[in-house]
Amino acid sequence: MKRTELILIGIAVLALLMKLLHLPTSGILTILSLSSISVIYMYFGFALFNNLRFRKIFKKESYKEISTKRIVGGVGAGLALSISAIGILFKFQSWPGASVNLIMGIVGLTVVTIISLIKMKKNTDNYYSNILKRVVGFGAICIFLFVIPTKTWLGWKYPNNPEYIQSVLDAQANPNNQELWDKVDEEREEMYDEMNQ
Repeated sequence: MKRTELILIGIAVLALLMKLLHLPTSGILTILSLSSISVIYMYFGFALFNNLRFRKIFKKESYKEISTKRIVGGVGAGLALSISAIGILFKFQSWPGASVNLIMGIVGLTVVTIISLIKMKKNTDNYYSNILKRVVGFGAICIFLFVIPTKTWLGWKYPNNPEYIQSVLDAQANPNNQELWDKVDEEREEMYDEMNQ
């Protein structure tokens, strides 16, 4: 399962770079890779962090040497990483709710980091260091994406579309003004029509 995780993370990094370079198919690759990473962490985090192979997770004898605390810890870490991956996906796709997912991911990853650091002092096992490596990586990305100003982010994503950027900033400044959000939709459609020509 670690190989699958590494392959998906590699594809996600490639897709995100492609997205920043405005290359075709970057959106679909971003969605597929980050969604898959989220699913792996959500449903198989306990197995991944406890070094269980996929074919052994349904066998009772695989869990004889694994404590309940480690399984619960793996589920918690998997949940925090899953939410973080969704937050990154939402931010890159400019979907509503990106900030909420990023905050939830950051909070969850902070809790997992604190627990892992405390447990690492008592236990030299690589279980906690494996979790910590993933948490620090995803946490750094989430914090960066959360603190970057909207104007800067939109400038990177849409460098050739200042009208769209301004319409988004105006709409975010007055979120209850439906006319401004309609203008955002118009500018987005116009931008995509120009890209497809």
